Amino acid sequence: MCTSLALTACGGPMTEEEAAAVEAEALASQEAELGSCGTWSEWLWDGSSISCSPRLGCGTYCDEYGNCDVNPGAFRQQYSYRACFDEYGNYTHTEYQYRTGAFLSCGC
Repeated sequence: MCTSLALTACGGPMTEEEAAAVEAEALASQEAELGSCGTWSEWLWDGSSISCSPRLGCGTYCDEYGNCDVNPGAFRQQYSYRACFDEYGNYTHTEYQYRTGAFLSCGC
């Protein structure tokens, strides 16, 4: 409301689209000031995690009903992380993201 009054004084009333854009920009700015997360780390190997998913290079198998599927393979996982802080610069939490890494072997 304050924004629309100020802009009204400077050149006429705002359209609904202009008002929504100004409000969205102000909200994004406020959220950015409240806290933020650092940049993502480099990808690291997760030595304890092995994901299992189909791999064409491991061949296929068919059940007794003639349904065929791709044999699974084992993959190492990679992860990346970033630290997050509140508006006062205090650490709040760490965020993680994961992806499938190097192929290890056929079978899981």
